Amino acid sequence: MKIYLLFCLLQLILLFPDATASLAQSESYSALRQDYQQLVTSAQLQRQRTNWERLINRFDRFIEQRPRDVSIENAHFLRARTWDGLSRASGRSADAEEAISHYLDMASRFPNSRFADDALFHAGEIAEGRLNDRVSAIRYYRRVINEMPSGDMVPEARKRLVALSASPQAEPSVPEMTRHTHHAVAQSPTLESIRYWSGPEYTRIVLDLSAPVVANPNLLKGDNPRLYFDLVYTDLSPGLPDEITIDNGLIQRVRSSRFDTQRSRVVIDMQRELEYRTTILDNPHRLVVDIFGSPSRTLQTQIARPPSETSFADDSIAGILSSATDQQPAMRIRQNSNGDGIRLIVIDPGHGGRDPGAIGPSGIMEKDVNLALAKVTAETLRQQLGVRVLLTREDDRYLGLRERTEYANRVGADLFISLHANASPSSRAYGVETYFLNLSKTEEAAAVAARENNMSLQDISSLEAILFDLMANAKINESSRLAAEIQQAMVTGLTPGFNNIRDLGVKQGPFHVLLGATMPSALIEAAFITHPREEKRLNSADYQRQVANAIVRGVKNYATAMGQVAWK
Repeated sequence: MKIYLLFCLLQLILLFPDATASLAQSESYSALRQDYQQLVTSAQLQRQRTNWERLINRFDRFIEQRPRDVSIENAHFLRARTWDGLSRASGRSADAEEAISHYLDMASRFPNSRFADDALFHAGEIAEGRLNDRVSAIRYYRRVINEMPSGDMVPEARKRLVALSASPQAEPSVPEMTRHTHHAVAQSPTLESIRYWSGPEYTRIVLDLSAPVVANPNLLKGDNPRLYFDLVYTDLSPGLPDEITIDNGLIQRVRSSRFDTQRSRVVIDMQRELEYRTTILDNPHRLVVDIFGSPSRTLQTQIARPPSETSFADDSIAGILSSATDQQPAMRIRQNSNGDGIRLIVIDPGHGGRDPGAIGPSGIMEKDVNLALAKVTAETLRQQLGVRVLLTREDDRYLGLRERTEYANRVGADLFISLHANASPSSRAYGVETYFLNLSKTEEAAAVAARENNMSLQDISSLEAILFDLMANAKINESSRLAAEIQQAMVTGLTPGFNNIRDLGVKQGPFHVLLGATMPSALIEAAFITHPREEKRLNSADYQRQVANAIVRGVKNYATAMGQVAWK
């Protein structure tokens, strides 16, 4: 009888969470853990998606309201486990990707937790088994080995790497695996090059790495202060100079050497004790070190890499910064100041391929909505303005965020417009908004940028620190005007035909997809796909056509205001 009452109580809590909202503040982790155990051991409860989602919402509230709770890292891990269980029950790839995201977030927030290696390992299992993404699986397993060498999941991660490297399907896409006669192991990360750039207020040093590494800073004070990093299980690229002389009044030199069998060491010899900041970047992997102070002279960017290594395109933000100060890559870019006006526009349908974007309550994927809207917009621009329009993708394929603006730069576009559908944890959020590249001014803007960049808010904070240095090279004024004209045209154009068009305004944020564009650019959130009413609109031909007409009017008004009309 007691067991039956407990079972009924659990169902009431899962089915009617709002009735217990007043207890949210006092809800304990032990209660959440107990209810999680009840859910995963009940086949009947697992059949209902709402049971999983409501437990996830309770974890969300607990984490938000009690960030300093002694069990907070366990709560992060168990929330990821709940997403993991939901993805198994539903079979949806979007749920599996959400589980991976929460596992990676937990491991990033609590790298010293006893569950961090489990989180990375489970992320690898999902990527390998449910998403068939062997490259990502190998990356996550390698992170277990490299970042948590004492973790209990290291042996299992090594086994999975051996199994994946032995798979014929994995061979073409996993060149980083080294095969031996009887077994295979993952290669160690490599410090490939060291670059620096000296600006008016600080000097930036970038360590280019082949994979993520554990690299904690250590500052030695005294007459000869130095900052050093021990790169655990990391090799040095052949030909990498042992010493790079900077001698700019702040930093004497940067030294690199093999310290012992388990680590390499990079030492930054400073002229005096100075403040510093470190930032870790992925895709590609970079450790960025900023040393603050005014150099005695401004030096150009220097790159130290093996002499035999050919020049490569650095698609990290730090790489853009380093090169943007001195030189830009050769590309065909039309300068609007010559009177040609706007003749070529690149439309970017956000997400695509293995990246579905946000998913609506009825299962509609953002990537499909974006592509349909982009095709309608492109055709409307061609018909009404007579301009040439190209799409970054014309089918369901995956494109990296940097590939999109690189394409626009390469073809010499005059405008770059990225199309998206918004999303929110609340199904009541709705409205239209338009963004341009800049530092985010609100938490909401930062949250949107984090979602579109597939980054955490903590990552966004680091990104903005780097983005600050790029503002001089971005067309901020033109982009803000373009965004304003499009936003106004959407609100005025959609209001007559649709009820409840909410103007969320023009905002700014550090959007990865806009970074590096050499032409005015904007990112449009045409509606909230997570709102049932707006999800239906986004999927309707009528709404897509009206949004396209509004974008055309916005572009036309922008061109007129800026004196860039190239059509009759």
